[in-house]
Amino acid sequence: LLLTVLQEKVAQFPENLREEMFAATPVAASSGSSEAPKADKLSSPFICKPSELPLYTSLHDQVKKDACKHCEPSSASYKSDIEGAIRVVRVEVCEAAKLVSDNKKQISDAYDRAKDQTLFIRNYLNEEQNTIPRIGAVAIGGLTGFIFGLRGGIFRRLFYGSLGAGAIAAICYPKEAEKVSQQGLAEAKKYSTIAINFAYGVKPGDEQINLPKIPTSMEELKESLSGLATSAKKTVFPDK
Repeated sequence: LLLTVLQEKVAQFPENLREEMFAATPVAASSGSSEAPKADKLSSPFICKPSELPLYTSLHDQVKKDACKHCEPSSASYKSDIEGAIRVVRVEVCEAAKLVSDNKKQISDAYDRAKDQTLFIRNYLNEEQNTIPRIGAVAIGGLTGFIFGLRGGIFRRLFYGSLGAGAIAAICYPKEAEKVSQQGLAEAKKYSTIAINFAYGVKPGDEQINLPKIPTSMEELKESLSGLATSAKKTVFPDK
């Protein structure tokens, strides 16, 4: 019934209007035309395969990159290691400097105290009326040297004991020690000259071989060292 009514209504329209309505009616496309857009989509330059996406890179290339990273450390790693080592050294040096600066006053006070005590003991032993303390100090020095020479034989014990006693005696009797040392040097030089002349076969009437003068001041020591350096230079690099 509805279709009959619709046909009657359409029949009442003018002929030209009916032609326009039927011309605007869409016609289903053939199967060939429906496959054409699909082929165009596949051939479009904006279409890519899933394997061509950056998320799907080759696993073999990734393994090679990781192996290269592990085999050859970059320069940045070396740089970071060097910077770390320098930082550790700098921190330790700064801490040591801070510790020294903090304890500088205590170290200076301890040094001044030890210096004052040493000077007091030396001045006390140099006084003429302190004979008993001098004898005790010399005995303690000899005993200390003897203890240091206990591991050796009798000669070593005597030598170390004499050395310790002589050192303390030189502190207690500075003037006498200076006089004795000068006499000892003169005697040693005399006997050394006799030994050298005897070794070279010099007779009493011949010209004697004299030892070089022993320097007694800083100026003489500088002159002797300068002459020794000049003679050594001439020996190594003779003049042409």
